[in-house]
This record gives sequence, structure tokens and C-alpha cells, in this order.
Amino acid sequence: MNVLVVLAHPRSESLSHGLCKQIVKILQPFHTVTIHDLYRDSFDPILKENELLDINYFSDDILPYCHALQAADCLIIIHPNWWGAPPAILKGWIDRVIRLNVGYGFNDNGEGDPVKLLKLRYFFVFNTSNTNTEREMAVFHDPLENIWRHCIANFLGVEHFTRSMFSIVVSSTCTERQAWIDTCCQLVKDRLLIP
Repeated sequence: MNVLVVLAHPRSESLSHGLCKQIVKILQPFHTVTIHDLYRDSFDPILKENELLDINYFSDDILPYCHALQAADCLIIIHPNWWGAPPAILKGWIDRVIRLNVGYGFNDNGEGDPVKLLKLRYFFVFNTSNTNTEREMAVFHDPLENIWRHCIANFLGVEHFTRSMFSIVVSSTCTERQAWIDTCCQLVKDRLLIP
């Protein structure tokens, strides 16, 4: 299975990086893993006018990202919750990579239901946050769940979607962080049937 891991956190010692490192470690013996660390890659999040106006135009810098997504059976995205949204660099990745004729298509003029183009069967999103879960749900209504599950995973026709948010990171202990990493790894192992 081809697994694409997309990481969006600028600090190399972040919990997001720790999650990524351990998830990749359990996947590599069993699957082909591609890692896109958007900050390390200096990914350009700015959607170009040509990319917007011409669905067949691909800037040279974006092609490897599009090809990796098209090859993926499983997508794992790891990012912090910033203002109820992914970091801007990841939003740019969504705009530029999960695009018409790469992530989805239409049989009509674009007004109807999307047509699944990706072979993605599994989609994981792991978020870190400094907002406690109760407040996230009561006050903010978990906007990341809406973005990832309803606006993206369902739109792309993904069969198996899993999302977890880990909080509160800023005051967490090493033991708590390790437990979160272990939880992520177990979720991935269970869903992908890794021994």
C-alpha cells in the first residue's frame, strides 16, 4: 500500500513531528511511505492564477505533490489546530494539490456531485491543540471535524476516515505525549491491519 504522510508544523521538536516520526516508523516495514513535511520543503501555499483558471495547468513545483496524492491508497495528515483551522501552508496544499482533475472531477459543468478520482481508501487526520476538548466542542463546535470529514474526506469519496485531536499540548507531560503517540500508532495499525 502507498501511504502519503503530510506534516504541517514549523517546529521540528513539536508533538506533530513526534507523531509523524513514530507513525512512519510503524508503517515503513509494511508499506511504501512518502513524507511531505511542508515547512521543511518550503512548500509554496499560494494558488497561482494559471492553476485556478486552467485545470490542466500545473506549476512545476506542485507536480510531485499531485503525483504523490494520486498514488496514495492512504493519506495521513498531521497538523496543529490554529484558530480552528489548519496552518496556512496546509490550506495552500489543499488548494493547490487536492484540486479539480487530481482529487476529484465532475461529469457536468461542476454544479453536480463530485466524481472520485483518487484511489484513497484510508484517510487519517491527527491534530494537536491547546484548547480543551469540552471548550472545543461547546464553543467552537470542532471546525476541523467539519473541514476534514465533511468538506474533504466525504467530497473525495474516501471509505475510511479517522480523526483524533490531542490536547492540551502546551501543559502536557512527556507521559501524556507518549500516550498520544501510542494512541495514534495503534489507530493506524488497527485500521491498516498491521501486526
